[in-house]
Amino acid sequence: METQSDVVLDRGPRQGRRGSTSEGGLPELLDALRWRWKPTLAIALLFTAGATLYIESLPPKYDGNALVSIEPRARIADSNLVRVVGTKYSEYVTAPATIAAVAPTINETFGSLNDQINAQIATDTGNLKITARMPTSARAARAANAFAKATAEFSQSDPLLTAQLIAPALPPGFPAAPPRRLLELASALIGSIIAVVFSVLLERGRPRLRTWRDITKLTGYPILGRIPPARQLHAHPTRAFADVHTASAFRILRANLEPHLREGGLDFLVVTSPSPGDGKTTVAALLSESLARLGMKVLLIDADLRRPGLSRLARMEARVGLAQVLRGEVPMEEAVRQGWAPGLWVLPTAQDADASELLSRGFESAIEDARDEYDVIVVDTPPLLSTDDPRTLATMAKGIVVVVTAGSSTGSVNEAVMAVESLNAPLLGIVGNRFKESGVPYYY
Repeated sequence: METQSDVVLDRGPRQGRRGSTSEGGLPELLDALRWRWKPTLAIALLFTAGATLYIESLPPKYDGNALVSIEPRARIADSNLVRVVGTKYSEYVTAPATIAAVAPTINETFGSLNDQINAQIATDTGNLKITARMPTSARAARAANAFAKATAEFSQSDPLLTAQLIAPALPPGFPAAPPRRLLELASALIGSIIAVVFSVLLERGRPRLRTWRDITKLTGYPILGRIPPARQLHAHPTRAFADVHTASAFRILRANLEPHLREGGLDFLVVTSPSPGDGKTTVAALLSESLARLGMKVLLIDADLRRPGLSRLARMEARVGLAQVLRGEVPMEEAVRQGWAPGLWVLPTAQDADASELLSRGFESAIEDARDEYDVIVVDTPPLLSTDDPRTLATMAKGIVVVVTAGSSTGSVNEAVMAVESLNAPLLGIVGNRFKESGVPYYY
């Protein structure tokens, strides 16, 4: 069974917490691919698609191939003569003068033929292969045959060798260039490399917390609890204890706070987070429920007067709540409602434009009055980096819990922790929210 010792880790010196969570090398590459596979795949696909469209738009090129046989003249019996002297024929075919002379005879220009004619003699043979690469198959065959004819005519003035066309070029049925499939494969490979490099640079430039262990490495504070992702937490948070994994996670969180509760000093607990959307309201609500299940009388307060969310979670009206209590319009006992679990009481709030003034002037006295009625007061505050309200409340708290969600920016988490430290507020630890962990043993 997972115990407190499985969760609360690394209580060592905190001065090293500002280090990077990246290990570099292959682990960094694998992490970048694991956590940023969507942009990696998107970049690779976009690059490959663009390159493919460009490659498919390239005009086809056809190769016309004519074969010319070069042999010693009848009176010469030296078989090595072709190997020694025959190379001049391949040079003749590709010479600019030859191209300039042949081009008008086939209605081509020098520019259209230049660099498009190739001639090679096969090793240890007298076979001269003339290749003409042209935009159409007919032009390719016509050009190859014209250069083969010119070669045969050139041989008439050669006292040593003679050349004759033995295999005229026929219009090819398929283009020889560009090698579309090969180019598309290369573009996919290059696109993948670019995408991976981009993902690694993005991960380095904006590192994020991927596992709960990264939180401890970054902040140096203990992990009080790990809340797994669950549909129940999003759809029906007040019924989340019906899920065994969720219930176990919040019992572990409660167990890690119990030493502070037994000491009697933790009667006012603030739950906050670095940024909006980290799940602090849900964690505050279910932590309060878990404490109430111990037989405590718990008051859960929504102190987020800018973007209140507790009333929606608990499905209760917020027209009369904390804002009215702080204004002195209603006493607290009239604004507090019975929660969804025995022993749990809820003080919701509505949005109020004077949030900062109300909290700084009247919240401390309201808490002092509530301490006489409740064993523990849990306060859901705005995110630490969005406004000054949570910092005002943090200075009053006996304990602070920061909720960090999976994928959070290391910079924002670091800044939030430093904000609490700058106030000399009692930061108890971190709650990791929505972290997917494989192989976590549960025993029932």
